[in-house]
Amino acid sequence: MTSPHGRPRAVALAVAIATAAVATTAAASAPSDDGRHCISDVGTGQEQCFATFDEAITAAEERTGRTLEEQERALDRNRVSLLAAGSDVIIGTYFEHENYGGASFTLYGDNTCQGGDDTEFWFTFPADWQNMISSAQPWARCALWLHSGPDGTGDRDGPYRENTNYVGDYMNDRTVSTTLG
Repeated sequence: MTSPHGRPRAVALAVAIATAAVATTAAASAPSDDGRHCISDVGTGQEQCFATFDEAITAAEERTGRTLEEQERALDRNRVSLLAAGSDVIIGTYFEHENYGGASFTLYGDNTCQGGDDTEFWFTFPADWQNMISSAQPWARCALWLHSGPDGTGDRDGPYRENTNYVGDYMNDRTVSTTLG
């Protein structure tokens, strides 16, 4: 018996199975946008969560008054900020999974990062965000360190000065706080 398009059913079934397998493999290898996506002001700790990463970044951009693209353009070739002192910036985004997948947590606040090895400030993640970070993206010349204890204590790894698709086995799923410089 043949299908309405003239192919034998066995061939049509094999094509359908192969197509489903390719679609499943493609979906598994792409970073997911599942989970929640939160933003927080480092000064006040005020947190707000969204259904998608794009919604969270858009909200952070609204809070800082500039897009990520505008913020990055305000850095010269040496990564020195051309932003006005005290202006708010998006500082960094932390992700639940490798390759910037899963849930995300984005920090924004005063432009206090100097990009050096000195700690400018610290942030302890809310309890439901502790011990789950696997990748990170620093912004606004910030250097990010990950800590296994609150308030920048415990084991430390970093600095992460560039997009890091995997923080490494040492701090993967162990981060409780971050220090920024």
